[in-house]
Amino acid sequence: MAYVRIKKIQNQEYAYLVESITTEKGPRQKVKQYLGKVQRYVLPDEIEKNLRLDDKREFVISLVESHLKALGFTIQDKYYEQNGLVFSATDCSFRKKKTTKEIVLTFEQGYLCTFTIQRLLSFTKSKDFNQDAYALAKYFLEAGLQISKEEFVKFYSLLRTPSRSTWLCIGK
Repeated sequence: MAYVRIKKIQNQEYAYLVESITTEKGPRQKVKQYLGKVQRYVLPDEIEKNLRLDDKREFVISLVESHLKALGFTIQDKYYEQNGLVFSATDCSFRKKKTTKEIVLTFEQGYLCTFTIQRLLSFTKSKDFNQDAYALAKYFLEAGLQISKEEFVKFYSLLRTPSRSTWLCIGK
């Protein structure tokens, strides 16, 4: 199972998606993906949310936007921006302004970045509700997004159930 790891290099923090593997010399971490430079924030206790409940993409984007507003990000030309850091709702990416360098916002116990948002957006239901609930709750926590039980249930209800042909492809 992959997880986010922070590495400190020359007094700067960088986030990586790593996976534990077993080797002859014992367990090791294999880097699967570079996620970006880490920017630390402290969320306020209360976050004012104005969630859009039309579909899962709008739901996740509005949840991210509510967190960014609580952190003092402002909307600038279709982007949320603060101190040279930019979130684009169009491609759900976090980066430095005027570059393609990815960044990771860390607060609470989560890491809000392009990867964690895309993981939420690509989540689909399976036949096992308990497994789905556990995985989805874990994804929200790992992204650092605060979500109530009611909001969680609403998001889950927006997810599509895979069709029979999808199950046939998965089974191969």
